[in-house]
Amino acid sequence: MSFGQWLFAGAYDLLNASVEWRIARYRRATAGAARGEVLEIGGGTGANFRFYPPGVSLTFLEPNPHMARRLRSRAEALRLRVKVVEECGERMPFADASFDTVVSTLVLCSVVDPKAVALEARRVLRPGGRFLFYEHVSAGSRRGRKLQAFLNPVWRRLAGGCHLDRDVEDALWRAGFGSVGVERFNIRFGTPLALPNVVGEAW
Repeated sequence: MSFGQWLFAGAYDLLNASVEWRIARYRRATAGAARGEVLEIGGGTGANFRFYPPGVSLTFLEPNPHMARRLRSRAEALRLRVKVVEECGERMPFADASFDTVVSTLVLCSVVDPKAVALEARRVLRPGGRFLFYEHVSAGSRRGRKLQAFLNPVWRRLAGGCHLDRDVEDALWRAGFGSVGVERFNIRFGTPLALPNVVGEAW
C-alpha cells in the first residue's frame, strides 16, 4: 500500500464531484446498459452504483486497497450486495466465460497494460457478452498527441498513474474483439484544452 494510493483514494470523490455532471450520461451508457452477471474493472469508490439497472449481479475488480475499502463501505450504506476483488485487470481471477457484461469507465488510462486488460475482459465474457467502456484517449491530431506526451509525466503523478494518451480502440482490436463500436467526442472542463473521449462497446 503506497501513500499515493491512499491519497488518490481519499481525494477521488472530491475530484470526481467537479466533473460528474459532465460524464454522468456516459456512465449511464455503459453501466446503465449492463445486463446479467456484471464485472466492473476498477470500481473506484462506486461512482457507477446508481447507474446499474435492477437485477444485475455485480462484481468489482479494484487493485487499490483504499479504494476497495471505500467501495465496500458505500455498497453497504446503499444496501447493495456486491463482490469486491482486490486484484488488477491484467490478471483476473475468474474462469473463462464468467460474465455477461464487462464495464470500464475511466480506468484503462491508468492500468499498466491496456491490451492485457482487454484480453482478460474478452476471456471472461460469455459468448454474446459485451464490453462496455467510457474512456479518455489519445488525441486525434499530431499536435494534440505531442501536448499529451509533454503533460503526461506530471499528469501521471497527480492523477494516480493516469495516462492522457492511451489508444483504447486499438487495444480492443489487438485483444481480438470481433467488433468495436465507438463514439468520439471532446470534453472541456473549464479550460482551453479539450480532453478526447470515447464511449462504446466491443464484442
